[in-house]
Amino acid sequence: MNGNLLLGVVVSVCVLALLAFILAVLALRSVSTLRRQIREIRSDAQRQNTSLLALHGAMKVIAEDVISHGQTQSSVRRRLERLTEQQSEMRLREVDEGLYPQAIQLIQEGYSREEVRRRCALTEAEVDLLFSLHGQRLELDSAAERR
Repeated sequence: MNGNLLLGVVVSVCVLALLAFILAVLALRSVSTLRRQIREIRSDAQRQNTSLLALHGAMKVIAEDVISHGQTQSSVRRRLERLTEQQSEMRLREVDEGLYPQAIQLIQEGYSREEVRRRCALTEAEVDLLFSLHGQRLELDSAAERR
C-alpha cells in the first residue's frame, strides 16, 4: 500500500509538473504574443505620430499660402483701383487734350457751331463756351488784319 501510495504521489506530482510545464509554455506564448502586439501598437503609434507631424506641416503651409494669397489679392485689388483711377484720369485728359483742342482748331478754321458740335460730340454749352473764348479771337484777328 505504501508502494501504491508512493506511486500515486509520484504520478500526481508528475501530472502537476506536466500541468505546470504546459501552463508555463502557454504563459510564455502569451507573453510572446503580447510583446509582438505591443511592438505593432508602438509601430502604429509611431506611424500615426509621423502622419500627424506631416499633416501639421501641411496645414502650416496651407495657412501660409492662404495668408500670402490674401495679401496678393489685396495688392491686386489696390493695383486695379489705381489702374481704374489712372484710366479715369486719362479719359479726362483725352477729353481735355483731344476734343477741345480739335474743336478749337475747327473754330479757328471757320466751321459753324453745329459742325463743331457734331464732329467733336460736345454739348451746346461747351460749343458756346469755346466759341465765346476762341471765336472772339478770330473776330479780333480778322479786325486787326483789315486795319
